[in-house]
Amino acid sequence: MFRINLSEIKIGEPIAWDCFDAGGTLLLRKGITVTSQRQIEGLIERGLFVTLKPAPVEVPIPRPAEKTSPFHIIEEFKRRLRGLFEGIVSGQSADITERVIKLTKDIQSVCELDADAALGMLHLDTESRYTITHPLHVTILAELIGRKKGMPPEGRQIMLAAALTANVAMIVLQEQLQKQDGPLTEEQKAEIRMHPLQAVDMLLASGVKDDLWIATVLHHHEKLDGSGYPGAMRGEAIPLSVRIIALADTYSAMVTPRVYRQQILARDALRDIFLKRGGEMDADLAQLFIKELGVFPPGTYVRLQNGEVGIVSRRGENAMKPIVQAVIGPRGAPLPHPLKRDSAEADYAIREMVARDRAAKLDVHRMWGY
Repeated sequence: MFRINLSEIKIGEPIAWDCFDAGGTLLLRKGITVTSQRQIEGLIERGLFVTLKPAPVEVPIPRPAEKTSPFHIIEEFKRRLRGLFEGIVSGQSADITERVIKLTKDIQSVCELDADAALGMLHLDTESRYTITHPLHVTILAELIGRKKGMPPEGRQIMLAAALTANVAMIVLQEQLQKQDGPLTEEQKAEIRMHPLQAVDMLLASGVKDDLWIATVLHHHEKLDGSGYPGAMRGEAIPLSVRIIALADTYSAMVTPRVYRQQILARDALRDIFLKRGGEMDADLAQLFIKELGVFPPGTYVRLQNGEVGIVSRRGENAMKPIVQAVIGPRGAPLPHPLKRDSAEADYAIREMVARDRAAKLDVHRMWGY
């Protein structure tokens, strides 16, 4: 029973409910018209109640959740990694281990969400600071290789933590080398060879206690043929996590442009890895790596049979026939927005891989469907 207020009854208008007194006696039936204010006041004095069926609750139709772009997420990873490096270098942060592991888990989630977009970022982001993007690129590649290799998620997390922090001792030198167009000095060479040991010292001082994490950082420049450092380790003596990071590091370094050289095409970097398999690099991992990235990895520029230039956005079931987003028209003019092209179709078959076209207008979120 719900009490009616005076304001809810209008003279000359039919009542919208059956009305009762407090004892449940019917006073007025629905539809009867009240003719005077005195009548209304008399009803209210007796206590006027109605029984109302609750109005049905309107449940809003859920809107499809907007997909968060992996490109936005990875930009946030860069900010977090800068903070981690500052904490390790300064020795002022007490929760480095937890923060690094949390970041590795989030990187795993992005790779699970959209590995093609993560690889696209790796090949297209050439403007950000190398000291931040390079460890992220290596970590993404290491996650994809480790997952394909069948490593458990927890084991991959420690490997990824090492990939993120392996070069923390040479951040300043890396910044210098990015701008340096001359050969390495003897002092720089010595610093490079010492950086794994220095990184281990910094991580230990920051509270990192995991043996595999420390060992992977220490030996991340070892090579199968014994030509690496600091231990000149050979073959199977080199931990799997080290072999994976070394492969990812080599590829990332090659496809990233430098002041003194243009960006190496992914095609040529993959060929170099293929030629080094069984020598400097693990043969099985090299084969797996090349198969995982594909002949035309996401984020690489290709020319199509119709003359358009596009960016590979999705690997296809056939490694030779990925999905491409055309960004440059046949006559060389940038297209106003990307056009999806299936390279399995004859007109859009890939003719060749090409260097990045700076005139292209890139909306990476749209190209990857976000």
